[in-house]
Amino acid sequence: MIGEKSVASEEITIEAPAQLVWDVIVDFDNYHLWNAFCPGMEARLEVGAPVLMKVDLGNGLQDQVEYITAIEAPHRIVWSMENRPGDPIHADRTQVVTPLDDARCTYWTVDEFDGEMVPDMMAAMGAQMERGFNLCAQGLKARAEALYRGEA
Repeated sequence: MIGEKSVASEEITIEAPAQLVWDVIVDFDNYHLWNAFCPGMEARLEVGAPVLMKVDLGNGLQDQVEYITAIEAPHRIVWSMENRPGDPIHADRTQVVTPLDDARCTYWTVDEFDGEMVPDMMAAMGAQMERGFNLCAQGLKARAEALYRGEA
């Protein structure tokens, strides 16, 4: 879903426990196994740690560096651009896991933007980001459900 200053995935239901889904999200070394949108990831699970990503917005892999700004295990993680005063775009990417019961949860992700270049960036990249976030969500679902069934 594309908003004026945000891009979000669809909210999906995952047939696996929330903790297992969280464990997949924070297993940064194995993003290549399930995340076609961001198949390269290096990070430590701590606030302030850099998140070194290889992201595919449709033109091949591009390097992106953000920083973990919030961890609410096992439900929410946020990483953000450096977001210095005067930067033309500020961004905060949030991933949310919500338990439905012991064996199911929902997942969605959103990137929220601010800054003078947001309208141009949204026009140029909003659709690719939405596609990528939905690809990420579907890959997460497939990986977590396979792990839960003992198939991965």
